[in-house]
Amino acid sequence: MLLFRRVVRPIVMTKTFSAVLLCLTLLFAACTETTLNTQPQETQIANNQSKEVNQKGETLAVTPASVSTNTIDVNGVSRTYLTYMPEGASDSMPVIIQFHGGTGTAQDAYFTSNFDATADEEGILMVYPQAETSTGSVWNTIHASEGNKVSSDDFGFIEAIINHLSEDSRIDTSRIYVAGYSNGAAMAYQIACHLNDQIAGFAVMSGNFPLEANYPCNITHETGGLIFNGTDDDTRPLEGIPGYAIPVREGAEWWADQNNSIREQTIQQGNVERTTYVTLSGTEIQLFIINGGGHVWFNFNVDGMPMNTFIWEFLSQYQT
Repeated sequence: MLLFRRVVRPIVMTKTFSAVLLCLTLLFAACTETTLNTQPQETQIANNQSKEVNQKGETLAVTPASVSTNTIDVNGVSRTYLTYMPEGASDSMPVIIQFHGGTGTAQDAYFTSNFDATADEEGILMVYPQAETSTGSVWNTIHASEGNKVSSDDFGFIEAIINHLSEDSRIDTSRIYVAGYSNGAAMAYQIACHLNDQIAGFAVMSGNFPLEANYPCNITHETGGLIFNGTDDDTRPLEGIPGYAIPVREGAEWWADQNNSIREQTIQQGNVERTTYVTLSGTEIQLFIINGGGHVWFNFNVDGMPMNTFIWEFLSQYQT
């Protein structure tokens, strides 16, 4: 039985003051790191191509008043997620579920992507799930139990969130998308794969696809996807992670094959190699390989658009 409780934080400070307090918090806070299990450990590092992210899973002290904390009980385990309701929210709202990186927090995902301006402009409900803190805030991205010390039912958690959202008449359930960074990118890959009938598209950064041969996906429709990876990412390398995740290019090709893509084109744009796989109906998988790019949430312009605008322009083409 699923029980839901929604708590809205009171408005106690302006967003500008919150940002100042956040900067002071990050300046003086100590950094901690937890080594977890067979799923690769990660750190979150910024470079000049990315917006700086919170360091190593540190909990942010300030949450904007526009963000609500929601609690859901899944098989006796209390799980939480944040939601950002766009200004002037109306009917037929699309949803982006965004996953934080390993050892991180839902607040990290909110501040890293800074998607609220785009959400306000486009009327998008943003959802930021929190991995279980008892497991070190790492997503359980694989089904196999052998050698996997993270046993949380994260697939069930996300399915429960989607089911709960579906009860809201304002939500357009045909336009639910997933996004993620690093370990969160792996989670986004897996949710798009295993809950494909409910996910219209995905956008992932600095992550690998933990495709499991013994747990095949049930792909029900052509799925649009954006994939961003850097050549200098040692945490989530292009070559993949033996025993855990396939190479990045192989992952992009897997999705292209599932879509029955008929055309592939690669172009070089500065230090970015961009490969597009297209189906007969126009559904695309786009792979961006950033030369010199590290383990970051990338934040450069694409096709003359800021990253978040580009991501939404791409995802909004698709529905289940």
